[in-house]
Amino acid sequence: MQITKATADPTTNARQIHELVVKDAAIAAKMLHMVNSVFYGLKEPVRDLEQAVNILGFKTVRSIALSVGVLNAFQQQNACFNMKIFWTHSAVSAAVSRMIAIRSRSMDPELAFLIGLLHSIGQLVVAQAAPDETRSIIAVSQEFALPFHRAAREVLDTDEAELGAWLCKHWDLDVAIVRAIRDQHRLASAEEAVPVAIIQFSTHLCRLKNLRVPGDCSPSQLDPSVWVHLGIDKNTLVDLVSAVNDEVEKSKVLLG
Repeated sequence: MQITKATADPTTNARQIHELVVKDAAIAAKMLHMVNSVFYGLKEPVRDLEQAVNILGFKTVRSIALSVGVLNAFQQQNACFNMKIFWTHSAVSAAVSRMIAIRSRSMDPELAFLIGLLHSIGQLVVAQAAPDETRSIIAVSQEFALPFHRAAREVLDTDEAELGAWLCKHWDLDVAIVRAIRDQHRLASAEEAVPVAIIQFSTHLCRLKNLRVPGDCSPSQLDPSVWVHLGIDKNTLVDLVSAVNDEVEKSKVLLG
């Protein structure tokens, strides 16, 4: 949280970010892993954290810090919820959301990345706090071919969108993240339509590649207004679907 707040402060410099990063070995290691990955294509390996901060940029550092923090916060396995499948979906969704934001030029790509990463975080709240109810939700989803949020409403009278928004607000994250997660299943009435459209588009692409979250057993249908909000042509769908394969590989760097 300190890194998140510092990167949002325009008066913060790379040295100050470096002083925070060195306090957390997991974040420091992930930053060095990321900056030295093939995706940056640097000729010489980077071993200095302050140099890594300068190369990655504050927004990417924020994304890495939040990713590591959230991944470490939710690791507990239980019989009804496959954490590996969940985090693979979330990491790919984050990367795809960033890609859509870049191609559509509709919003800040790093903000889109975080929204994509965290959009289903409420499922983990349910899975860890209410494992018996989670089993019931997944059973209802499978029996009636429902998405997780509709099955959750049948069992708990709430869903992962409401719980995820509550958690992100509790963590004092960007209000745009909170709103997007809260409104992710209601594009027509969303307070900010573009982030929700990106969530729905990235989720659709993940479903086409069979990268679903546990308990999502519904057929994939994309709201036609998503195209309007993002300002992209349907002809780009083929390109985006093929690009998901690359994003799966990139997500392994995040999850490594």
